[in-house]
Amino acid sequence: MSTVLITGCDYGIGFEFARQYAGSGWTVHTTCLKEESQEKLTALGDGVHFHQLDVSDEAAVKSFAVGIANEKIDIFINNAATFAPDGPGPLMLPDMDEFTRVMRVNAVAPVYIAEALVDRVASSDRKIMIFIGTRSGSIGDNGSGGHYAYRCSKAALNMAVKSISIEFAQRGILAAVLHPGSVATETRTAGTGIPVEESVTGMRNVIDGLTAEMSGTFRRFDGGTIEW
Repeated sequence: MSTVLITGCDYGIGFEFARQYAGSGWTVHTTCLKEESQEKLTALGDGVHFHQLDVSDEAAVKSFAVGIANEKIDIFINNAATFAPDGPGPLMLPDMDEFTRVMRVNAVAPVYIAEALVDRVASSDRKIMIFIGTRSGSIGDNGSGGHYAYRCSKAALNMAVKSISIEFAQRGILAAVLHPGSVATETRTAGTGIPVEESVTGMRNVIDGLTAEMSGTFRRFDGGTIEW
């Protein structure tokens, strides 16, 4: 029985990953920020396990990792992320505390979670770490500017995953960043864009085809690459 661990499953992409993997007979560990998300996740099947976790809480992350110390995680999907609305001024910046919060959740927390879970992933058969990024984090693809907190946090995530792919290679772990596309979710696009089912199905196909040569790369949900 294969096992996947997905962060940020309250809704959208994370929930759809959980739904699809559960439907394929996987053991699915999900983390959610909100306790009220438990009912809809456990309703996906007996193989789905709910964990309430604030990924930006270092102590909670370490405690969570200890709690699943006996699990072998074939695929870890770091999906949890946040966004800051535009603020006033020429650059439309949020206040500095909000900017820092976005950096902590989107760029800092994934590194600490990866470190906390490395033994669990390395002990599995597939040994894959996936980090959900976005084209907004690509410096080479930035033609419009704006959204400083979100863009900067996702660009920092790209650098972190590249380093993780190097550091963990000796343990046989593959690590990559995936861009899900502009997905129709409840929060970001008001239901417009690529259907979430299509995005997640595409990303699962990329994950299934991941090779050592693809570790440390930035890829689209349809398999194409994105410049850093």
